Amino acid sequence: MKISKILAGMSAMALAASMMTIGASAAITGAGDDGNMIYDIKTLIEANNIKISDVYGVRAYFSDSAAGVVEQGAGGGFIFSSKSNNWNQKQWCNGCGESETHDIQYDAATKSITRLEETPFWTDVDVSDAEGEYAQVAFSEWWGGDIDFTKIVLLDKDGKEIEGSDVNPGGNSVDLSEYKKQTEVTLNGEGRSVTDSGKVRINIKHPWCDDAHKADFNLVDDWSVFAGADAIAVTVDISNVTDAFTAYPCFTNGIENGIGYWEASDNNPAVTVNADGTYTFIVKFPSALEMDANNMFFDIATDLAGTDDEDPAVKMAVKKVVVLNKSEAEPTDPSESTADSTDSTDSDESKVILADSVDSKTNSAATSSKAANNASNTNPSTGAAALAAVGVALAGAAVVATKKRK
Repeated sequence: MKISKILAGMSAMALAASMMTIGASAAITGAGDDGNMIYDIKTLIEANNIKISDVYGVRAYFSDSAAGVVEQGAGGGFIFSSKSNNWNQKQWCNGCGESETHDIQYDAATKSITRLEETPFWTDVDVSDAEGEYAQVAFSEWWGGDIDFTKIVLLDKDGKEIEGSDVNPGGNSVDLSEYKKQTEVTLNGEGRSVTDSGKVRINIKHPWCDDAHKADFNLVDDWSVFAGADAIAVTVDISNVTDAFTAYPCFTNGIENGIGYWEASDNNPAVTVNADGTYTFIVKFPSALEMDANNMFFDIATDLAGTDDEDPAVKMAVKKVVVLNKSEAEPTDPSESTADSTDSTDSDESKVILADSVDSKTNSAATSSKAANNASNTNPSTGAAALAAVGVALAGAAVVATKKRK
């Protein structure tokens, strides 16, 4: 961070005092090497079909955890930047000293900071892609603990959020193009989020649950459809997200000395859940899947803390499960002999072949069952090793500008 620009105009004494207040550990999650979180305005307006002439300001919302930090005292820069205006910075703070003058105050009611201009700040030229032109909004923090944002929105001349300007949609996309055969599995329900062993998860197949929860915890009737899979993709709607967390598939094929994915890895990578949306997870197998359908276990686990016997605030609903094969040839269960495989009774009526394409995301919020929480379901040993939380707010939604300020 170029402190000479950030604190331009301050006296040497004030500069020294301010430097003493900067916490060594303070940071904006996802910021660049210079300590600034920068977003490209052109990308934001195009993604939301907004005219640049309608944009008078920006509002940034802190996550719940960051709001708690800010309420203890924090401050920094709120920057609108372009070639013609360069690094146009105003100051934001909460808990500023009486002798300090800052333009923008933290709003505890909305957990946000807002910068609004009297005229549109950026012009058509700024977003024209002409040589040297650019349009950016940036944030910096000078003192206080670690913070992040859940979303930023663009504002009209009255300070109202422009419809569709939420630039932090939840969800992700996963490239499934290497899988030539994609077979969607028929589900008999969506399941529901539960807390087990202090962590939130949603079960896809839980062979050891009691009869009262089999419907919610076992979403497929014919588990033989997974035999021979090279991978499985699961799409889940997640809603009521307030703070970012990580989620990943847990899987065992139920065979002695077989597959046991209890923590995230390259075979079952973690996904950052930063807002309400639709998320896709993938679990990959070292060879065509061999399994014991009676003992196979499959869920989407998270590092989100919850209380057992209580419904978690975050809701999850399984929307799609797809069996993936790299070859278009009909997969066979490797546990069966060639002779047995010729007598297979798998029904193609319950399968829908998907077009060979990259799985796309949607941003619809989920609704899930309000049934009573499972008070007695058991959890297979997971080693209890929790993933370190991944700092994510806005990392996937924001496009960091490649044009650097002067």
